[in-house]
Amino acid sequence: MRSKLAAVSVGLGVFLIVAAALVRFYAYPVLATVPPDYEGVTQLEAEGAEVFNSDPDVLAPETTDLRISSRTIADSGADAPDGVVVWVNSTTVNRADGTIFQQSRERAPFDGTSGAAVECEKCDSWTEVAAGEREPAVREGQIYKFPFDTEKKDYPVWDANVGEAVPATYEGEETIDGLTVYKFVQRIEPTVIEDREVPGSVFGSTEASVRAEMWYGMTRTFYVEPETGSPVDRVEERVQELRYDGVSVPAFTGTVQYTQDQVDELVDDAKSNATRLGGMKLLFPALLVLLGAVLLAGGLFLGRGARRGSDGAERRDQELAGV
Repeated sequence: MRSKLAAVSVGLGVFLIVAAALVRFYAYPVLATVPPDYEGVTQLEAEGAEVFNSDPDVLAPETTDLRISSRTIADSGADAPDGVVVWVNSTTVNRADGTIFQQSRERAPFDGTSGAAVECEKCDSWTEVAAGEREPAVREGQIYKFPFDTEKKDYPVWDANVGEAVPATYEGEETIDGLTVYKFVQRIEPTVIEDREVPGSVFGSTEASVRAEMWYGMTRTFYVEPETGSPVDRVEERVQELRYDGVSVPAFTGTVQYTQDQVDELVDDAKSNATRLGGMKLLFPALLVLLGAVLLAGGLFLGRGARRGSDGAERRDQELAGV
């Protein structure tokens, strides 16, 4: 009986140790990647933003609250290499009265684990510069998220306005509703991103039209849950102005951030996902190894005891037989 228990214990112990390896090196990598069928909507706001009203009857800056809806859908049928995810994002910015201030669309491939942009000719990467008019786009750095298992270091993050990745500096840990997050800050000094023809009256000029410079500056703060690499909050202090002949006119200046309801939802999701991922990476494999080792050691101990008992019985049989 002891020998049978020993065999069962050893077998179960080996099974649990193998299972621990499978959880850590197979199940965890499968979970620590962006799902191919992802779909989500993010809600942001900018209270008291200064924007330029391009209505020909207005042509002047105005102050308004903005509501921003960003919808992202993964193209699961994209012709992309293994490990590469393709997302299509549509963003609509509405004024307080419900009218549309801005709309934009983009299609971007990135690594499903690291979150970093990849070059992929077959992925059809583009940016929509006008309704129905698209330009091919090659991006770099992090696009929509940070890596799974985010580290305490700086990361390059893509900014479409300057057309390059700008470092987001790690600035420590913070807590949002009981969730530990890493804080990263990306600073883009004011720079000219384009020039465009604008009615001279916008700048008090008597000329019918002038070539004005579009200046853009940004301080973007990310609050990232490190296990998943997902931002649970983002605050953008944006300054975008038209400048001509020493006169500046706001084009889009204000603080854009996630709504409180959006933050609450993202924090709840991050807590459950981080617990599951953290467990798969360390806790569950460690428990399986520990339990497996205990069963393996117990089985070996029972096996030795069974062999000693068998040897003793054999010697007794030999003595009784006079051998």
